[in-house]
Amino acid sequence: MRRGRLVVICGLVLLAVGTVAPQALAAGTSGEPRIEVSDAKLRASLHCQPSVRNARRTPILLVTGTGIDGSEAWPGAAQLALTAAGRPSCYVNFPEHTTADIQVSVQYLVHAIRAMARRAGRRIAIYGVSQGGLLPRWALSYWPSLRRLATDVVAVAGTQHGTTVFGDALAACGSTCRLTAAAWQQAAGAKLQDALARYPDETPGRTAWTTVRSLDDEVVQPTSGKHPTSALRGASNVVIQRICPGRQVNHIGTGADSVSYAALIDAVTHRGPASAQRLSPRVCSRPFAPGLDEQQTRDRLGVLLELARARTLTGADGGKLLRTEPPVRAYARR
Repeated sequence: MRRGRLVVICGLVLLAVGTVAPQALAAGTSGEPRIEVSDAKLRASLHCQPSVRNARRTPILLVTGTGIDGSEAWPGAAQLALTAAGRPSCYVNFPEHTTADIQVSVQYLVHAIRAMARRAGRRIAIYGVSQGGLLPRWALSYWPSLRRLATDVVAVAGTQHGTTVFGDALAACGSTCRLTAAAWQQAAGAKLQDALARYPDETPGRTAWTTVRSLDDEVVQPTSGKHPTSALRGASNVVIQRICPGRQVNHIGTGADSVSYAALIDAVTHRGPASAQRLSPRVCSRPFAPGLDEQQTRDRLGVLLELARARTLTGADGGKLLRTEPPVRAYARR
């Protein structure tokens, strides 16, 4: 396997105005997939700022990607910028550092959306990076009751259609491959990707969908052409280099990038998804979200990249390496 190319999917979600009707905060409908994770684990995974309770402004749920915990990705990065902007937020710590079966991790996200909306007393917004961009789509596709709770999803560098980098690497190593569940499932041609591709709507419900991607993304490819893997039909698809020509942003850098953050803020302050036309050229005057120190942020992203690579490729820190992709659940094979 060409380990140099199999850099991990890291992930750093949106607009809501008004309160949520009590019936929208119910645990879901009988026709939705059953939540199998224990209530204790679900509650322990969600970490919210006190200001989320009865929030006066749309709160943001931050969803990380493969190999990184929410507690590692968010408090020193996007959460700092959001707090300074008066936007309360929560994040989730997914099992096995977000390397577990996506069909298990999504249950944590389903709980987080319901619990956060209930705590806030209003709809929430979701900001997800890499696998964190794919998870909200899986959740809102198969748990349609969630669509009333999220006005926006902003998915940055999302593995929406699988990445050919992972697909090519798996083809090269053949029967000797050993990867974490989430890595198998985010490869182009994965059974999980094929199942989601059969779902009729890539941007389900009346939730407003925005995607952001970098043409320099070395992990989630292809980034251009007719079918960029991070883009979604029905979404506002923002390209960082079309806002800031010449900017170089790798995969892990997309979540902290100033354009990604500006798209999030634009989405939560306007009806509908973010609009590239509304983003000010001044966003290109800084590389990262407002208030983030440039050198500290670059150093921090480097540390997170190494953590994510080790956990995804070697199963470090409790991850599980598998010989094959986990089977697709029955509800997604219909």
